[in-house]
Amino acid sequence: MTRKLIAGACALLLGALVAAPVLAEPKVAPTPRAVVADPARDKEHPADMAAFQVDVAGSKINAILYTASGEQPHPTLLFLHGFPGNETNIDLLQAVRRAGWNAMRINYRGSWGSQGRFSFENARADGEAAVAWLTDPANIAKYHIDPKRIVVAGHSMGGFMAASASTARRDVAGTVLIDSWDIGKEKAGVTSDQTRKTAIEGMRPDTAPLATTPEALVAEIERDAAKLDLERLSARIADRPVLMIGAEFAGAPTTRKLAAAARAAGAKDLTETYLATDHSFSDARIALESEVIRWLARFDPQSAATVGTRIPLRAAYDDNNVFARIIRGELPAYKVYEDADVLAFMDRAPMEPGHVLVISKTSKARTLLEIDPEDLAKVMAVAQKVGQAEVDALGLEGFMLIQNNGIGQSVPHLHVHVIPRVAGKPAYLVENAPADPKDLEAMAARIRAAMKP
Repeated sequence: MTRKLIAGACALLLGALVAAPVLAEPKVAPTPRAVVADPARDKEHPADMAAFQVDVAGSKINAILYTASGEQPHPTLLFLHGFPGNETNIDLLQAVRRAGWNAMRINYRGSWGSQGRFSFENARADGEAAVAWLTDPANIAKYHIDPKRIVVAGHSMGGFMAASASTARRDVAGTVLIDSWDIGKEKAGVTSDQTRKTAIEGMRPDTAPLATTPEALVAEIERDAAKLDLERLSARIADRPVLMIGAEFAGAPTTRKLAAAARAAGAKDLTETYLATDHSFSDARIALESEVIRWLARFDPQSAATVGTRIPLRAAYDDNNVFARIIRGELPAYKVYEDADVLAFMDRAPMEPGHVLVISKTSKARTLLEIDPEDLAKVMAVAQKVGQAEVDALGLEGFMLIQNNGIGQSVPHLHVHVIPRVAGKPAYLVENAPADPKDLEAMAARIRAAMKP
């Protein structure tokens, strides 16, 4: 399996840029932050959703565009659904949007309320029309679309439609095929009137939300099998980046054939991966989102910013780390407590409002493995005071302490996080967005006022 791991850039405290040591590749691919955590709201250009219709050959098809926050041009993912589209994959689109991408979804002609007649040929044209809509100058300007970074993805039948759109539109930068359906191969199973009837009846339950009949679709497969050959299309899109994801308990054998066809055509940027799940990825949604977003990072490295940082467990102490500079007064901090040995101050990127860091001023321990027990006791005594002050000042029902060593540690100076907890709200260990300095100062003042001797 080919997989490129893109290291996401995580904001360090105070926005300082700290040179990161060279580390070995992680044993497990890191989970992108966008999969498990919401981004900070952009007050001037917040994320949004636009619902509209795209005109295709006189029929209007329904479309949704999830727009990412920020006014800069965004890479954009067009997602094409399967047959008939019961699995919407909206969670995947939302994760992609959290990663900084626009994400568009259409309903083909004759499906789910869109006008017109559903057919495989029409669905192919609908996908191409959606790409054309994304590259229209008016839409580029209105929705902050980067026309050089448009990726087309599809699940099941949508995988075929994605490959078809990418073949037809050279302005598509890359293609994602998720447990794709090679529609044309179905012809091989229609060898008699009885097998044709079986194929029709097998397709009938899925045609309820479609303006067509199973008889018409089976006839189209028999007539146009060569046009519906996904292996051929896989070879034709192999000149651009391609991600193929197969479900081991469903379409993995087909995905392996598609990947082989792409490699035979000289694919230079093919990522092929398989998940132990069913066709709908029912118990692998987080894994699916992670695979897609990690792959998308080739077009936008910030997309794959991850949920954890890490430093070597064993190394020399760096006197220029962020906390050492705060102790020396070279960098500012919103302090809530300080004595001769210990300093407590606000985390600039809090997990919750009131998130405080407690550090030793005298010890040069990088981790828990290095600190002298007496120095550790002083740090923990202050952490206890801070916890009580948070409870008193903020009316908390609980708080937690976190102390990372190596994995999850962003600054190589031992520090204890004292973090307010809100009942019923999960705690995600992610790289959080920087808070407004005014909010940090106000919170520090509240906690300082509640600190007991």
